[in-house]
Amino acid sequence: KYAFFVEIQRTGIILSAPDRHGVVDLLFSVRLVSSQPDYMTPEVWQAAVSEQLRATKTHYDQGKIKAIYRETGVGVLAVYDAADAREMDQLIAQLPMYRYFAEVTVHALWDMAPTLQTL
Repeated sequence: KYAFFVEIQRTGIILSAPDRHGVVDLLFSVRLVSSQPDYMTPEVWQAAVSEQLRATKTHYDQGKIKAIYRETGVGVLAVYDAADAREMDQLIAQLPMYRYFAEVTVHALWDMAPTLQTL
């Protein structure tokens, strides 16, 4: 992880965004697709979804989620702000519906604007 971050800094490509306190974290695109287990009743599933929504709101209120979109019929796509890959992993693993995610896709985001501005 450190070599990756150093390489990005050396090439001048920004992969981070300062928070309101000036701390620089990495940005990640996170796609989460959940699947209701066959054994789970709709009422229990809805309770889990409600708990997930509250946890997501907490991440948003803490500034960990910069943007979030519902992909109709698929899942959720969010832009997370985390200190590093380890924190990003912990944020996902702590979500109430973690064990019900059928798909988790996480990518570090590259801010291409500085490169485009030099062209």
